[in-house]
Amino acid sequence: MDSYDVSIVGAGVVGCAIARELLCRRRAAPIRILVIEQHERPGEETSGRNSGVLHSGIHEPPFSLKERLALEGCRLATAYALEHDVPLLKAGMIIAVSMEDVRRGLWRDISMLWRLWFNAWRTKTRVRFMTPSALRACEPYLHACCGIAIPSVSVIDSHAFVESLKTESEAAGAEFAFNNRVIGVEEAAGSYLISTDRQQIQATCLINAAGLYADDIAALGMSYKKYVISPLRGEYYELVTPEKKRLIGRPVYPALPRQAIGKGIHFSPRPNGQMYLGPNEMPITDKADYSSRRTPPGLFVEALQKFLPSLDERDLRWAYSGIRPRVVTKSRAKSDFIISVDREEPLLINLIGIESPGLSAALALAWHVCDLPSLRSRFPSA
Repeated sequence: MDSYDVSIVGAGVVGCAIARELLCRRRAAPIRILVIEQHERPGEETSGRNSGVLHSGIHEPPFSLKERLALEGCRLATAYALEHDVPLLKAGMIIAVSMEDVRRGLWRDISMLWRLWFNAWRTKTRVRFMTPSALRACEPYLHACCGIAIPSVSVIDSHAFVESLKTESEAAGAEFAFNNRVIGVEEAAGSYLISTDRQQIQATCLINAAGLYADDIAALGMSYKKYVISPLRGEYYELVTPEKKRLIGRPVYPALPRQAIGKGIHFSPRPNGQMYLGPNEMPITDKADYSSRRTPPGLFVEALQKFLPSLDERDLRWAYSGIRPRVVTKSRAKSDFIISVDREEPLLINLIGIESPGLSAALALAWHVCDLPSLRSRFPSA
């Protein structure tokens, strides 16, 4: 049985980022890290099934971890992509209000822009209010009466991002155990005995970054169910008509009311030139249910045709779906990231509900975890 100082469960963007950060810091003594992943490759779940947008954090509740870590993580991820040749679309982002919504009296959509403007001012995020003429200048085919542009937002190739973090972690000394599903965690002599469906591993510290299954891993490590993840599926259609997919050049999101959980169905371009519409939000019970009861394309057309009137169902082709590890609060409000030291001896750190903007926040989130006093005291810097 192999023994490690740290075992990280989950080789998504967060797990890989934590492994990289732990090993890239100068240590008083070397540490051995193993990342355990149930799939055959990194980033096969939430990390690789999203829009790839590096959000600025202004959508998130003020002073939350989501807001703070997305703001810093967006900057770090953009710099990382440029330094490591990870494909990146630096086009900015528009949050728009359509003329149709204004005619229907949805003044709350416009008031939402002012709330975002205030959040941007508070976090020193550069934004620009867009008049109809300004919108026509940057997006000639977009039908909107006003909006907010966030220049710092980029779109990253999420698969390439996770793969690069994994490669860097390996180069620094991390080991990865793919196709290993954790089925048991026991405390034994001041460490954890971690059983997978293939082997047993001993580790003095367990970091749970298992995404959709983080509540299950936490329950194994704590012997009771403290956290519950309610999976939320988001589907994407690809815009395949050549002359139409080039009509919008950057992410365009609808303005949504304050109580909205997600960010809405939006135009979702990628660095490789593909254009997607999505995601919607569909509560599911099975964390691996990516395709049952697919939403018809008409819902996506209905959501975005007000911004692009020429959009038609025939322009769309089913692409993929992703599942968010949502934590539902008693008030049904948007939950924050949960980063909790749930046991000191042996050390257990649980990361729960790392949904959007988890991709944006990943590098900052890794800094946050590695700066936890419990972890720093065990593995001091040189």
